[in-house]
Amino acid sequence: MKSIKFVFLNTIIIVFLTLNAGISFSQSPAEGYSKNDAANKVQFMGVEENYLLFDLRFSELPAKGCTLQIMDATGNTMFEEIVSGNTFMRRFKVTRDGISKISFKASGKGFTFNQSFTIKTEEKLLVTAE
Repeated sequence: MKSIKFVFLNTIIIVFLTLNAGISFSQSPAEGYSKNDAANKVQFMGVEENYLLFDLRFSELPAKGCTLQIMDATGNTMFEEIVSGNTFMRRFKVTRDGISKISFKASGKGFTFNQSFTIKTEEKLLVTAE
């Protein structure tokens, strides 16, 4: 009788632990490429003379690479490059004359990244991420 209780209790504990493990795994966010992932980001670094400095850091690009575009407020492409490989790091200098918005877009097979910055010039320069 004690052995049946022991087996029954162990079975309940195993089922409980299995269900809890399954629930905790199912609640985790889906893996994949996200548009503003911490591994893929553009960061405003400051101003140097008459240029805005942006650091691009991509460490989870698709194996076949992607296309990087930098566009102004009207959607005109200021820069375009085909990036190959899984990682990409570069600092870009963009002249601040007449710039009110700058957008960074990277796209490839199953991958999209978009980040925009609004540039407001008052008595001092203010750049905010969108």
